[in-house]
Parts: sequence; C-alpha cells; structure tokens
Amino acid sequence: MTVPVVAIFIAKPDCESKLDALFRGVIETTLKEEGCIRYQLNRDTQNPRRFVWTEEWQSKALLDKHSNAPHITELFTELLPLIDHSEVIVLEKLAGGQA
Repeated sequence: MTVPVVAIFIAKPDCESKLDALFRGVIETTLKEEGCIRYQLNRDTQNPRRFVWTEEWQSKALLDKHSNAPHITELFTELLPLIDHSEVIVLEKLAGGQA
C-alpha cells in the first residue's frame, strides 16, 4: 500500500507570501523524487494563513528519504521563522481511491 501524508502549516501574520514562495520552490524537485506519486500544495479558502500539503508516496522508506532530502531540510530551516504551527500526519491507507 502507498503512504498518504497530510502536512499543515499555519503562517505567521504577513508571512503568507514568503511561505507560499518557499513551498512552491520545492514542488518541481519533489515531483521528480523516487516514490513520489502525488505532491500538491493547497491553501485553506477560509484561512489564507493555512497551507495544506496532500502527498502520496510509494513507501514509508521513500517518504523518509524525501524528508531528509537537501531541498526539504533547507526548506524547513527557512520556514521555521515564518510559521506559527505545523503538523505532518503520515496516514495508513485503509480503503478507497487515491489520496
């Protein structure tokens, strides 16, 4: 089974544009990573400070490899001063279609 992930980031006030740009900067590289099935950046329509990633990976090992990739570790270093809260939720797919 594949590994779905939901990652939620709440930007500090007035940091939304910078956070958006940082997030967009890792999409192309990540989509080329081994095991990446889906990697989509979303924004909450009711709260523009909330960014939600929906991801799907071929395996937990490949997700872990992604989490330790240079472009992701650099991203986390840069985004820490820009966020109030973050949560990365690794899920177990039980039934249904794609994440």
